[in-house]
Amino acid sequence: MSSVKRLRESQLTMLQAEIIDRLMESRKTTTELVSEIYAVEPGDDQFQKRYARMRRSLKDLEIKGYATTNLLGREKHYRLTRNGVAMLLDALPEMGRSRLVGGWDWGIFIATICSAILLLSLRQSTEPMLFVLFAAFFSLLGMSLSALGRILRKVI
Repeated sequence: MSSVKRLRESQLTMLQAEIIDRLMESRKTTTELVSEIYAVEPGDDQFQKRYARMRRSLKDLEIKGYATTNLLGREKHYRLTRNGVAMLLDALPEMGRSRLVGGWDWGIFIATICSAILLLSLRQSTEPMLFVLFAAFFSLLGMSLSALGRILRKVI
């Protein structure tokens, strides 16, 4: 699939593409993005309309996983996420497609669920095998939480 086709499938508007271009340079607030892209300052007549449009586009980029901001604080500095950068790199023909959740991660998640079900079904048993199953479950749970942390770091 061509890189243009992949970018078209991502359904980014021209404004969102411009925002991504600006966020590649550095973190920016909504006001800074409005000033740079539309060349209007906070006192101008068109500023509020442009600001509202920018906020909607930024919110859409957050929903799609391209951008994020800090949760607390008055000044919200937007930045690209690792997953957003990976999605943009996927559009390049020489780059392979990256996945958010890899095959090993899915295997660990499924093994954890299976061991939990098995542990719950054998919880009344007094067999020594139950101890091994108990240890295996908590080992898999630790690996699952580690994989989940890696996945969240890609998005946040």
